[in-house]
Amino acid sequence: MVGGEVSTGSFDVVEALQAAHRRAHTAVSLAQSLVHASATESAAEMAHAVAQVLGEDLPRHMAHEEEVLAPRLAGRHPVVDRALTRQQQEHFQLSAALSQVTMLCERIARDVTRLPALRFPLEAALQTLAPRLEAHHAHEESIVFPAIRRLLPENAQTLVRREYRLRRRLDA
Repeated sequence: MVGGEVSTGSFDVVEALQAAHRRAHTAVSLAQSLVHASATESAAEMAHAVAQVLGEDLPRHMAHEEEVLAPRLAGRHPVVDRALTRQQQEHFQLSAALSQVTMLCERIARDVTRLPALRFPLEAALQTLAPRLEAHHAHEESIVFPAIRRLLPENAQTLVRREYRLRRRLDA
């Protein structure tokens, strides 16, 4: 329901990170459609997919950015250093909204008959999450992602990519 990463030899770390952002955006869009959905098995499956991406995949992605990518970029340029500090702060700020949407979607996935009662809290949580996540991703894509290509040598980019793939497999 939420598309995976394309696997090609030329698929670099920036493309992998952008793919994670697209999956998160798709998950938020699916969650927004749940607000108006009927309580059907399809809605339960959609809620499960959203909970998976926002509750597991996106936090893993954010941890990778902080634990693997940020240390390799830190100290290379003052603008990037400020962006990395902001990135970490925003990850912390996003965690509560991500948890709220995830929890609601997990409840809907377990018992879709609860959808009518949970649609308004879900909508409220999404009104908090969606614009913050969009702004966060735009900031990363405008400063951090270009810095990867400009400031990290090819071998460091390859290592970041390998660690990204390894983390996804180990955490799956």
